[in-house]
Amino acid sequence: MVGFDDLKNKASEVLKDEEKTDQGLDAASDFINDKTGGQHADKIEQGRDFLDGKVGDER
Repeated sequence: MVGFDDLKNKASEVLKDEEKTDQGLDAASDFINDKTGGQHADKIEQGRDFLDGKVGDER
């Protein structure tokens, strides 16, 4: 069974990988844009950029 510390460590590793976080943020923003018909694309992009500044190597 995976412990909480193991999950925390794995999450920390992923959040430090700029390429993986960018891929995840891109996928999430594409999904949301698809579901909203692109009506809020500007706000979604702002949110994506904000989160990108909080995770990954380029912090």
